[in-house]
Amino acid sequence: MTLDVHDNLYPQSLLSGAFAEPDLQSLLGRGRKRTYAKGEMIVSRGDEGSSIFLIEDGQVEVSVTSINGRKSVLNHMGPGEILGEIAVLDGGERSADAIAISSVSGVIVDRGTVRNFLKANPEACFALIEALCAKVRNASDMFETRAMITASARLARCLLRLGEKWGEAGPKGAIRITQPVSQSDLGEFAGIARENVNRTMQTWMHDGLVSIDNGCITLVDPVRLEAISED
Repeated sequence: MTLDVHDNLYPQSLLSGAFAEPDLQSLLGRGRKRTYAKGEMIVSRGDEGSSIFLIEDGQVEVSVTSINGRKSVLNHMGPGEILGEIAVLDGGERSADAIAISSVSGVIVDRGTVRNFLKANPEACFALIEALCAKVRNASDMFETRAMITASARLARCLLRLGEKWGEAGPKGAIRITQPVSQSDLGEFAGIARENVNRTMQTWMHDGLVSIDNGCITLVDPVRLEAISED
């Protein structure tokens, strides 16, 4: 049984920019709909890479946990993004854990279907290469952030990256991060203790650099945050 996929279901998908709508619908139509509850594991590190997951709604946290139990958040993914393309391409194991941090829904497409689609549509390879390059850049940014000496520089860099990904323009150059991010999340992104996040955010709120409303952070003064990130 194939899935009935409606037009413009994935307007932000990397694949949608490279293919005619009928081709994209053909691929997704061979997938199956799946939903995950908040807190449910979507894939685990070490699992077989047997499919990709195209996110329709919700947020997914991608992370790795070291032997000593320290978790490092690699990315937050949302609607239109593709989860699992690395393992599905090389047939290897999943390289990270992915957990639903809200209710999540999307379409699962099996590895064999994806490979056959790529063989018939070479342009898709370039779209996936772009996705892989973005992941490499994200990893490079994470390593650079972790190498920074000061906690404030790390935190400023993380906020600016979140603003690039989830931000919407506000008055006077402000950037509102539309997705709620907890202080624990920020600590895991930046590799610093939650207490340091809380203390720094309180200082920046007092100084007019950031504000928080209903769990959403606004970068009130991105220019000053950029300067802090380069310290």
